[in-house]
Amino acid sequence: MQRIYMYTLVLLLISTSTISFAQRAEVAVQGKVLASASKAPVDFANILLLAPADSSLVSGAVSDATGAFHLTIPSGDYILQVKGLGYKPYTERLTIPSGKSELTLPAISLSEESVQLQAVTVSAKRPIIARKADRLVFDAEQLSLGAQSALDVLKQTPGLNVSDDGISVIGKGNVIVLINDKRVRLSGKALVNLLRSYTSRDLGQVEVITTPPAKYEAEGNAGILNIVLKKPKNDFFGGSLSTGYRLIKGKSGGNVSGNLNYKQGKTTASLTAGYNRWVYAGGFATEKTYPSTQLYSESATDMVIKNRGLNLRATFDYDFRPDFSMGLSCSYSPDGGKVARDNDTRDYDLPAKTLKKYALGTDIEESDEGYLAANLHLEKTFPAHPGRKISWDFDYVSSNSKTDDDFQAESFTPQKAVIPGSDFVYSSHGTKRANSFLTNIDFTLPIGKAQTSFGIKGTWSHTENGLHYKRHTVPLLNGRKEDVSFDEHIYAVYADASLPLSAKWTSRAGIRLEYTHNAGTQDGQGRLNLKDYLNVFPTLYLGFTPNERHAFSLDGTVRLERPGFFQLSPFPRYENQYTIMKGREDLRASKQGTLTLGYTLGGKLNFSAFGKYRWDGITQFIELDAVTNQAQYLFGNNETEYAWGLSNNYYFTALSFLQAYLNHSVQYTKSKVRNDEGKGWDNEMLSYTAGINATIFLNHAKTLTANVNAEYGTPRIDGGFKIGQSFRASAGLAYALLQGKLKLSAGVYNLFIKEFTATTTTGGNTIVARNYTTPNILNVGITYSFGAPIRGKQARGNADDVRSRM
Repeated sequence: MQRIYMYTLVLLLISTSTISFAQRAEVAVQGKVLASASKAPVDFANILLLAPADSSLVSGAVSDATGAFHLTIPSGDYILQVKGLGYKPYTERLTIPSGKSELTLPAISLSEESVQLQAVTVSAKRPIIARKADRLVFDAEQLSLGAQSALDVLKQTPGLNVSDDGISVIGKGNVIVLINDKRVRLSGKALVNLLRSYTSRDLGQVEVITTPPAKYEAEGNAGILNIVLKKPKNDFFGGSLSTGYRLIKGKSGGNVSGNLNYKQGKTTASLTAGYNRWVYAGGFATEKTYPSTQLYSESATDMVIKNRGLNLRATFDYDFRPDFSMGLSCSYSPDGGKVARDNDTRDYDLPAKTLKKYALGTDIEESDEGYLAANLHLEKTFPAHPGRKISWDFDYVSSNSKTDDDFQAESFTPQKAVIPGSDFVYSSHGTKRANSFLTNIDFTLPIGKAQTSFGIKGTWSHTENGLHYKRHTVPLLNGRKEDVSFDEHIYAVYADASLPLSAKWTSRAGIRLEYTHNAGTQDGQGRLNLKDYLNVFPTLYLGFTPNERHAFSLDGTVRLERPGFFQLSPFPRYENQYTIMKGREDLRASKQGTLTLGYTLGGKLNFSAFGKYRWDGITQFIELDAVTNQAQYLFGNNETEYAWGLSNNYYFTALSFLQAYLNHSVQYTKSKVRNDEGKGWDNEMLSYTAGINATIFLNHAKTLTANVNAEYGTPRIDGGFKIGQSFRASAGLAYALLQGKLKLSAGVYNLFIKEFTATTTTGGNTIVARNYTTPNILNVGITYSFGAPIRGKQARGNADDVRSRM
């Protein structure tokens, strides 16, 4: 019944929209907004049609990424007004003739704002920060002038936390990553390696979409990160090459990458490739205190991690006609590595802290995995009906991995004698195969003053996971052979509409319905305890722009975070003989509602106040056994969280030799963690974070730059756990020559760093974890960009041929 309901709703949306369009007797007006100097498209410009009598708003639209706009209006006389941030307003009288069904206006050119000071003219630059209808937009060129790769730019983007394991928003969680509005279905190291392959010159904008339109998946509790690459020049072939070297605690590694771009006529193509190999050392430690048995235990694990990865991405776009185009993209990213762990665990009697026993263990884990993602995109516009568009996407995603793990440990008396029967040995072989098929169809349709879009989407995923234990001395593992298959089907229907309320007010609202069907079997027999569910995700945006310098916004959204497969697997996994991790097959998606009030001044100063409520939060509930000293980390929908906060960031550019970004935020968090038996803990805390990222120009040409950044955070609540204070600082140098085509860089990351700590008290017992896997890193890199017009190369070749003949 739920599926029938969704399909019926889609048909009603389509039929209602079609009837409304058919009943109008209006003229479809379309046009394009360009920058007068560069002829580049101006996106997010406000196009307003005002009544000549009282300048009241009759209709309006917003230009898209190509500068194009569409609106429908009855014939008559109007005042056309166009406004873009950083540009002079454009105004003219406009007559819409009767008897025509459509009208194409000449291109509208906007001039950059400038202030005349006697004989000196100062032209306004593009704003570094712009607040749009659903996102914050950062100008990548001004964001980090000394950056080498796209990954370096993201590391200096306000609010983002970028590591070798992925990208998240500080204090909010994970994001979905798009490149040019297309989702990149890679994650973790595979995604990071891909972004390292793009140079900073390839980036145009970085968009943090805090209130995603309803057409995007509801995943990612912090929203969406859209990386906008610069549009390739026509009649052009070029690219870049880069290489880097790392030194981490005496361990070395490096990377090499490159990309090629081609555009001529109707064809656009690109190829990106990269390879990296890293070796680094780190570790973690835990302390457990059991008052009931007067036991204290401390454990330390040192690790040496070797990682290698290859990433390939190819795109191809072809315009069959001006109104019909096709796009193809494919990403492939195999990855592998080896982790060697040495563990030392010691138990003491309290209060004298006398050594009772100690255990020494070693673990070797080798893994290989690979991601494959492909997308086919078709898009059709309708010149006779400006603003109408239909697009279709089909995606295929495949993931395969295998892991071999060998662990062995023995316990000893304080006198260093082996304790009989204390050996803990096992070997395991794990496999995972996942395949997903996704398809969606989207419609865009202007209805009166509103721009509407709606669509449907289906996702079908099948995952098979196996974990086989071979040699072992653990009774629980005797003859254990675990195989799980898991199916997830997601059906979604969504609608979205944006409407200018006046010359200064804009609005947008959307709703998305998702029905999720889950099924799974264990060892090919017993069915897993899985549940189907229906979720509703509303989005709302209200914007007020009194003038070009000020922008206010109020937005609200509901997002979710689906459990990963390892969180759904009910089988125990051993970190060591004292640490067991176990998933739960009936986990629900974690949901979060957020309301944000924002203000941006002059494209440099940004404020936001937010409140969020998270329920069904997926977190680990820790059970500590005071007798065996064993800690079980059990996943569940255990957490409910409330949070309120204020944040502020500012770009300082008043001095010619300095560009600095400063940010700070304060947040109050209250978290409650409970298991099915009602046991758990409550945490609440007021936290503060601050950071500075400064680029210093060491010469007049701004080709030699130094970069310094530092971050500080007080203790905070994250995932239900108390996290200790943190601090890190990095510094680097960059030099650009050959008109910016060659870039040299060197830097020290994590120059100063405080280790990560997390504290939990459950059942009267306390566990403190310390993570020191983020080491000091020395990094050196070189990037070279090249390219030229294709016809120019042909002409030079013909000239050389003529000269040789003469």
